[in-house]
Amino acid sequence: MKLLSIVFSFRNEEGNIEPLVKRISTTMQKIENWKYELIFVNDDSTDNSENILDKLQENYPIKIINMSRNFGVDPCVLAGFKNCSGDAIIYLHM
Repeated sequence: MKLLSIVFSFRNEEGNIEPLVKRISTTMQKIENWKYELIFVNDDSTDNSENILDKLQENYPIKIINMSRNFGVDPCVLAGFKNCSGDAIIYLHM
C-alpha cells in the first residue's frame, strides 16, 4: 500500500479546516491501494485553528507543525515536505 502526503500551509483558517479534512477523507476512501496523511503547517495562527486540528487528530491521520512565528508560505512548504512520510506529496495552500 502506498502513502500519499497532503501538505497544507495555513494561517487563521478555523472555518475551513474541518470541512476540508472531511472532504479529503471521503475522497481518499474511494482510492484503492493508497493511504494518506494530512500535514498542516500552522503559520502562527491567532484563531482556533490549532484546537480544531487537535480534535480532528483523534479520528484522522493528521500531523500538525506549528511555526514559531509568521514565516510566510515558502518556509511552511519546506517544513511540511520535511515532515512527510509519503511515497508522493501534494501541496495545497489554504
